[in-house]
Amino acid sequence: MHFTVDHLPGVRRFVAARARKCGLDEDSVGDLVIAVNEIATNGVRHGSTEAELRMWTSEGRMIAEIRDEGRWVPSNAGDTPPASDAEGGMGLWVTRQICSAVHIIRGERGTIVRLEMPLPPRYA
Repeated sequence: MHFTVDHLPGVRRFVAARARKCGLDEDSVGDLVIAVNEIATNGVRHGSTEAELRMWTSEGRMIAEIRDEGRWVPSNAGDTPPASDAEGGMGLWVTRQICSAVHIIRGERGTIVRLEMPLPPRYA
């Protein structure tokens, strides 16, 4: 699905519906919605005005991929907890706490962030 900042509520609904359909429990659904929302919001606020979300399952994992045309500069952002008085910049750190894997791929056409969460054994 393609989206802009105005479509973020629809992105959250889409993620929740897809995660439930793939067998995630409600706590995991909520966690995945938070993680995708953080990355999707960053994509359309700092990357490009429009981004793309894709979701699928593979080898016992739910995968959500957010693509934008921005040029993300690699850093250690999200590797350590934010300062206790931080007023922003927590999205990537929160996402790394929620997801089993977070991959950031930079390319000439923009940035891809791929999030992974394990599926329950009966759905894997």
